[in-house]
Amino acid sequence: MKKIPQWLDQWIQIDFSQVNIHWQAHDVKTLGSVSQITSLEAQWQGETQILERIQATMPLANPRIDCIWKPHLAPFESMVIGDLFFQSPAIVLTQDAKVFALIPDIDFIESKRQVPHYMDYVKPNNHLIYGLGHYEKTQHVYHTLKAEPFEVKDGQSLFKFYLVEWNNFESVRPLEVVSEFMWDYFGKERMKSEDSEVQLQGLETYVQHTYNWAFNHWKEVVWQEFEIEKQAVGAAVFIVRTKQKPGLGYENDWREAKSIWNQAWFSSLRSAYGYRLWGEAWDDKELIQKAELAKRFALSAPQKNGLFPSVFVADAEGDWSQGVWQHSNRRPAKHENYGHLLDMSWTALWMLKWYQDIEADEALLTYVTSYVKRLLALQQNEGNFPAWVEMDTGELSPYLLDSPETSMHAWLLAELYGITQDLRYLEASRKAIDFVIQSVIPNGRWEDFETYWSCSREWEGKQYGQKDARSGLYNQCNFSIYWTAEALLSIYHKTNDARYQKIGQSVLGELSFYQAVWDPPYVNVPVLGGFGVMNTDDEWNDARQSLFALTYLRYYQVTSKEEYYYRALWAMKASFNMMYCPENPEVKALYDKTFPFLDEKDYGFEMENAHHGENIEQAGEFTIFDWGNGSASASLAEWLLKNGGSS
Repeated sequence: MKKIPQWLDQWIQIDFSQVNIHWQAHDVKTLGSVSQITSLEAQWQGETQILERIQATMPLANPRIDCIWKPHLAPFESMVIGDLFFQSPAIVLTQDAKVFALIPDIDFIESKRQVPHYMDYVKPNNHLIYGLGHYEKTQHVYHTLKAEPFEVKDGQSLFKFYLVEWNNFESVRPLEVVSEFMWDYFGKERMKSEDSEVQLQGLETYVQHTYNWAFNHWKEVVWQEFEIEKQAVGAAVFIVRTKQKPGLGYENDWREAKSIWNQAWFSSLRSAYGYRLWGEAWDDKELIQKAELAKRFALSAPQKNGLFPSVFVADAEGDWSQGVWQHSNRRPAKHENYGHLLDMSWTALWMLKWYQDIEADEALLTYVTSYVKRLLALQQNEGNFPAWVEMDTGELSPYLLDSPETSMHAWLLAELYGITQDLRYLEASRKAIDFVIQSVIPNGRWEDFETYWSCSREWEGKQYGQKDARSGLYNQCNFSIYWTAEALLSIYHKTNDARYQKIGQSVLGELSFYQAVWDPPYVNVPVLGGFGVMNTDDEWNDARQSLFALTYLRYYQVTSKEEYYYRALWAMKASFNMMYCPENPEVKALYDKTFPFLDEKDYGFEMENAHHGENIEQAGEFTIFDWGNGSASASLAEWLLKNGGSS
């Protein structure tokens, strides 16, 4: 084997004495800001054997080396980061002003994977591992190694990875340089070479499928129109299942309570923004009228000292006339009467976007300013905002008192300043984002409501506010990374302070680790450009990517950085990847196998993500219009119809 470069000695110790393992070091040309790079490949030498695991263990050379990123947490000893988490796989370490990363060779895995790959960083033992072996899902989202034998033969290439170093970085969390490496070595070739297949205008077909499904073939189930306080309102229902296909007799068999939401995930107002824009583009008066009803629905949420609920729930019989306003149930226990400020600010933001992009309806601005008056009174001395507020007493919840949900409020306040020029809003926005810059970003403390109060919940190995013992990292969700990147860019536009843009690009670099820069052959649906969710969950192609697409587009418009444009383009394309329609043959086949009663009248039905849960060989059984197909259609409208039709 070639001599291992000496520069690696300061980072790791590699045991080259393993029986039957032959290591090869490959020269690699450096790109961009890379200082040093080595590619190591392990090959099997000797007789054919049946094994259950092959693993390289690499102790770190210095206990002062810190891990600042790995794709997934593995709280127990038997757990690993399996290659079903390899969207943009890297383990990133820092020491002083240097950055070091172990990066699996995606090209190798794509062409030569015979057994699943896995890796990890373990803080108590102060080592990196990389290996081959089978694993299974545990606790819904974690990977646990299992005893399943496989065969290795003489001369067989086992695995290959890069070891990379960058020098002279002042940032305490310099992840952007590593995500740029992922783009340069893996993403660029795949996203640019297939650019001709991703023309944005062609995605309009998916929008047509979406609205034809929701407002025509499934109208009696999806579209809801009724009165609140003697005013006509309307919106798409929260969630529907395949078995609710009209005509099967299960139209009222709801997966969750029959309801309509304006919450941080499920925003009927945001979806309506989309079909209002498409209605104008297509001269479709029915879509425009539906959007008007959805706007009225959002404004009908009763304000109490500025605060307002996010969910309207029909009674047990599905009767809207007996419906009641509630708060999102994605919350800690005993928080039934606590309003979630994040949901309110997200709804208020879309009221402002409607006001600016569609019509200057003063009712929208009045509603928002009434809410913001209370919001400003809730800002804490350090600049942060609480997450939940008791609606009657004003008591603040102890959960997420100083979290990155603050970024959402900073974003809203910056946008409101842009309309009103009221300096109070800008000052509060800057104070809020400065808190996030100082207290959240340096430690990757991206804890928001979804981190603990969604499907990936607290358990023995995952506790609110506590770092993971085996890595020293926080449980994190990329939704709060997104709000932060958007807030920083909005404040930059209002102040022209380049510091905010620079930090925003760094934050966007961390978000990029969740984007798939390839299509793994062992993942049974197209995922290039799609996004995962958090380091304790396992989705691919999650619906949030339609939001993220616009974030990358906005940063591209400021920086002209090619990487951002293509990441945006493919995130937008991936937003429609899970739709049941002939344009998605692999996904359609999966749906047809799982639900053989689906037909052309169901084109437009779309699961919110892929590979989420235990059975990855079946298509998902539900659609959330305001998080999946309707949400993606809104993003495409904003891109094409509010950005000059750029494709």
